[in-house]
Amino acid sequence: MSNLGQNVYMEIQPSNVVSTGKVSFRSGNPVIQFIIGENDLHLFGSSVRFCGDIQFFRDSAKTIQLEGDTNLMNIDPKLGIYNIIDTLTLSSQVHKSTIERITNYNRFMATYMPTISSETEALSHLNATSLVSPNKTTQRIQVVNNTNGSGGSPLYLGSSFCINLPCGLLGGRNPIPLSRNNGIGGLMCEIQLSPDSQVLFSGTESNTNITDAFYELSNLKLICEAQVVAPNTSVGNTFEYNSIHSYFNSVNSTNAILNFQLGLSNVLGAFINIIPSKYINNLKYDGLGTYPLLQDDDTPAEIDSIIFTRGGIRMPIDYILSTPNKEDSNQNQPDPNVFRFFMNSIKDYNFNNHTQMSPLTYSEVVGPVASDINNMFGVGVPIDSISGQGVNFQNVNFGVQMETKLTTDNPNALYLFVRNRSTLVFTPNGVQVVN
Repeated sequence: MSNLGQNVYMEIQPSNVVSTGKVSFRSGNPVIQFIIGENDLHLFGSSVRFCGDIQFFRDSAKTIQLEGDTNLMNIDPKLGIYNIIDTLTLSSQVHKSTIERITNYNRFMATYMPTISSETEALSHLNATSLVSPNKTTQRIQVVNNTNGSGGSPLYLGSSFCINLPCGLLGGRNPIPLSRNNGIGGLMCEIQLSPDSQVLFSGTESNTNITDAFYELSNLKLICEAQVVAPNTSVGNTFEYNSIHSYFNSVNSTNAILNFQLGLSNVLGAFINIIPSKYINNLKYDGLGTYPLLQDDDTPAEIDSIIFTRGGIRMPIDYILSTPNKEDSNQNQPDPNVFRFFMNSIKDYNFNNHTQMSPLTYSEVVGPVASDINNMFGVGVPIDSISGQGVNFQNVNFGVQMETKLTTDNPNALYLFVRNRSTLVFTPNGVQVVN
């Protein structure tokens, strides 16, 4: 009896986890590797799920946090379990060629997740599967302090999660061929963990009580669904998907001029999220927050105007985006033009019915530390939202010019994420990505 056309369900264990099954950045094994072997299968990318348990400890003695403790440790609530993923790499198992690599993956998700999901979703299914929450206090009580009913037992399972891994390759509509002759030759998925000091924060001036804090993962696995197909002896094929590319820069002046050499030929959109450099890997601050530009006293440095350029020429917007802050620095509402372009750079504004973006969360006046509200600020622009073919930035720079009120010496880190239409070419001899 033929199995052609039947779906198979796979549960894959990590190939590089130590015998204890416990994984943490602190213990010196920050990379988790899963291998979906080459086979006559078509993998459904949207079915891939990363599953396991996570527990947070205040010190090396594995002390569980209580709500009555001082200097309570937190994680960014809008990210949940995505806090821990620093880099996501997808490559061919046979040919070892990298197909997609997203650095600063948790910062990408810090903007992507709240943009496409509502507060109701953050309180319901995303809370159950991804440990996401709409505010810091709820997140801390439900996840960071959670012992999963273990009581006085030394075995703390903490909180379980089962998440998809949003990226270009796994987010495509077409199934991914895993065969060697007419596919990518198996798929290797590597998850690089983020440092404890980047994931955890206290939000207070003194954080001496959590300087030894860390997180630990256990019971890790990857589950997915694939379809059995007939063996194919053809010599190759192509596969298109929207890849995500990450870039970094910083600003520390009132006239911020940024130029990025993308090296991409089919750019569809780009967005930037921001954080003061002193917040990164600092237990005092949320290192994965998406704030407006901030002065050295943590007050907002409003953006007065924005220009996007291609090779020094305004594009795709041929005018200056001037905000109300230019005339009145006491504005409490975000500029609707800047807000709409930012939303469109991630998902078409007209079809985005699930979002946590609002005048409250996107405003440049939300307090970064004292407030329990998630900051969700960013700047972005859709490059090609009509044809879907993208714009060529192979040999010309993508530029952003911002006139700001940043008048103090306080470098702000800017993370740029670009969506590009890529083509994957695969043959029995190798895999090549054409960007």
